[in-house]
Amino acid sequence: MPGLFTSHTALGVAACTACLIIFAAMRAEDQLQPLEDRLITPRAGALLDYGPVVLRLGLAIMLGLAALGGLPRHGTPHWTEPTLLVPDMQLALVSGADWLVPAQLCIAVFLLAGLGTRALGGIVVVLSVLGLFTFGPVFLSYTPHFAAPGFILLLTGGGAWSGDRSLGLDHPFPIPTYATWRAAQVLTGVGFIYLAVAYKLFQPTLLIAILQHGEFPTFGLPYPVVALIMTGVEIICGILLALGRLVRPVALTITAAITFLALVLGETPLFHANLYGCMVMFALVGRSYVPSTAAPRAFGLRRSQA
Repeated sequence: MPGLFTSHTALGVAACTACLIIFAAMRAEDQLQPLEDRLITPRAGALLDYGPVVLRLGLAIMLGLAALGGLPRHGTPHWTEPTLLVPDMQLALVSGADWLVPAQLCIAVFLLAGLGTRALGGIVVVLSVLGLFTFGPVFLSYTPHFAAPGFILLLTGGGAWSGDRSLGLDHPFPIPTYATWRAAQVLTGVGFIYLAVAYKLFQPTLLIAILQHGEFPTFGLPYPVVALIMTGVEIICGILLALGRLVRPVALTITAAITFLALVLGETPLFHANLYGCMVMFALVGRSYVPSTAAPRAFGLRRSQA
């Protein structure tokens, strides 16, 4: 364990710095809101047409590749080990879990076609919870970041180029709109906080080994310092998302961070297709979701109005 992660003084200073950053970010939100309104509000209708497309296609690709073994963990040959949603959760290790392979394939096909998208969003939520019963508490690392896009699809439907819209079947479910949208934000934020604490703060040597193996550029800083900064950024972004503050800037920050890491470490972006879909929706919609049938001006609700 690096000394930086065992020093109460260093961790205390880092925590205080994170609190100051969160406070400053929340104070800056009111100044950024008018700019967001000018940029986003005129395009409100189009955003709710095409944002869900990115989300459902990303989920469909992940589910299909996971079922076929096309997204294996490091050291596992491609197309040999079907998994549940993510590379680490190998179905061959769990007795009686074979049915999840065709189930994921069916969900992927219907998501690609955009048929029954809202219902499929609910099924993805159930599947993310089912992972806890199948693999145990280790699946907590993944449940929030798959339940969140499921909730978003429950609200938005398939968007443009979906079978639901073409056939006139894209009818909203009678669910609380604001609460469901906030649930997606809270789950995503809590997921980042959990990952940062469980795998970066408590196991920094794992992150440091990954950074060293991928020859991550440290810009002259020691690897433990880089690991602590990455941990802090993830926790700060998670807290702001969970609070529903600065949703758009945070979504753009997370998108840039995971893209940079994927490029530097030589990973495929498909590992995070679910997160890309969520971040696209958060960046387009912001804190408050308003159905596409509402007036465009309502799309850019200020925090006080929401």
